[in-house]
Formats: sequence, structure tokens, C-alpha cells
Amino acid sequence: MATRALIGYLDTNGDTKLTTTYNHYDGYPSNLGKGLETFYDSDAKAEEIANVGYISFLDGETGEWEAKNKEKAGVIQLPDNFNDAMMVIAEEIDGVGGDFGYIWDNENEEWITVKNDGIGRMAEDLEMSLAHLKGKFAMLPERPEQVAEAKDVKGHVMMLLDKVESTLKSGEKDMFTTYQESVMRDVKAGGSRLNQYEEYTAEDMVEDYKNYIADKMDIDEAFVHQMKYRAGIIK
Repeated sequence: MATRALIGYLDTNGDTKLTTTYNHYDGYPSNLGKGLETFYDSDAKAEEIANVGYISFLDGETGEWEAKNKEKAGVIQLPDNFNDAMMVIAEEIDGVGGDFGYIWDNENEEWITVKNDGIGRMAEDLEMSLAHLKGKFAMLPERPEQVAEAKDVKGHVMMLLDKVESTLKSGEKDMFTTYQESVMRDVKAGGSRLNQYEEYTAEDMVEDYKNYIADKMDIDEAFVHQMKYRAGIIK
């Protein structure tokens, strides 16, 4: 079973950009993550591995890699807004079907590991892990009308959550709380993550909740299955 992953080199010196390599097999932390942290733990080495483009398998014990295909590394110019940039990185991880993402922080010179629990959750994890890089992104001042629009959308979101709370809490209460916290983080982040809710109805919110829970359960089940497989518990 392939455990796909994205290896990314985040360059914040000058224009912020992300260089990416796709990893097809054994991309979980105890293999690929271990190999990156052991053998590609300098800025030069991290940039080197992120520029490979395609890796079939990287041996966590030796750092050696093999590739059945040849592809150019992806190079993505990131948005000026920090939160939007983290969302783009999360979308790149999810876009290649990555179960994990490994992003090199070239300021602290360390690998940041992100598990794919959904694009929104990955973006949140990246925002927390890379918060010290906010100053590297140009924060464009908001116009007064943008601030007013954001307040209107925030009020709309809070009204919808109140409206569907009894319906969603009829299932797993803890799951609704987790979902609510995720939505409110989107609200706090602002920008595109807030505006996505602008046209939401109560029915849309319920559907979004169902998709959120389904995505979370799928990822968790796949992760547990992979760990059992590697441990020899299942074949």
C-alpha cells in the first residue's frame, strides 16, 4: 500500500515560494520522516531533496532513494498573505494524495511534519508550526469595506452554527465541538478561509460537517491500517 507524501522546501528569502517533490511509497514519519531528519537535515540537503521531483521510495535507514519515474520539481509562488500561503501548501499536499507533508523551514532549519486530516486542519497545523515566519509575508492592509464584509460573514457563520447546533450535537458531541473549533479558526484567520462561508445556508453547514467528519475518519482509518500492516498485524 502506497503512503504518499509531499516533500517541500519553503524559501522565505526574498519572494516566498515552495519547491516540491512527490514521494510514492512509505511516506510515513517512521520511514520518510526519519530519513529526512537524519540525512537531509541541513538547508542545502533539504533543498536538494525537494528538487528531485519524484521519489518512489526513500530508505529511512540509509537516506538513499530510488525513482521509477522522472519528473521536474514543482515550484509554487506563494500568496503574500501568510494564512493564504499555508492554505496553498495544504492544498498541494492534498492535491498529490499525500497522507503526510514534510515542509522544510529554512529559518529554523528543521522539518515540519503535517498529517493529512483535511486541508483546513493541515493549514491550521502549518500556521501554528510556522507562525514565526509571518513577518516574511507581506501583510496587505485591509480596506474599511473589507473589514465590514468580514464582520458580516463572521456574524453569518456564528448564526448558522447556533442554528444547526442541536442537529449536529445529536451525533457525537465531541465531534461537533471539534468541527466548531475548526470553523471558528477559519473565521479568525479571515481572508479566503472566512469568505468561503459567505453563501452558506444551514443545509450547507450540515453537509460541510458531514464531509469534515468523513474525511477525518477516512484518514484515521488509513493511518491505523498502515501502522498495523507495517507491524505485521495484518497482511
